Amino acid sequence: MIRVRRNSRLSGVTVSVLVIGSLGLLAPAAVPASPLPGARQAASVLQGAGTMVPAAAERTPESLSTALEALAATSPSPDRAMILQAFSEAGFSGDSVEVSLDITPTGLAVDSIRGAAIEDGSCLFGEVRDGAVSVTTLPVLDSGYCFVGDQR
Repeated sequence: MIRVRRNSRLSGVTVSVLVIGSLGLLAPAAVPASPLPGARQAASVLQGAGTMVPAAAERTPESLSTALEALAATSPSPDRAMILQAFSEAGFSGDSVEVSLDITPTGLAVDSIRGAAIEDGSCLFGEVRDGAVSVTTLPVLDSGYCFVGDQR
């Protein structure tokens, strides 16, 4: 039997860091309970040359569906960059969006492409398959992501 000597000092430091770090999670957020009139328009920000990016309150299944339907109308088989752009137009930041692969390991085009982003504690999935759009909400995985594997 191999004995492993535990360093009690290290575990005490680890516990201290975890406790101090978790205090920030317990602090109440300084967010108003209900939006003020006109706050939705004011929360939208300009990006680029006159493009409006929806505020967090506008990131809904409906806004994602609208963005993906506009994409599917012009490109029935979009690639990863196009899906990322559609999610961006629906108000999601690019670094928070996960997108499935658009080419198989053998170099063929995929039948459908999906994207997902976490919104209000759930994964909002959007799919385009041959010009048809599907949007659904599923639970976040234990990993904290929507896709299994690294699709970011």
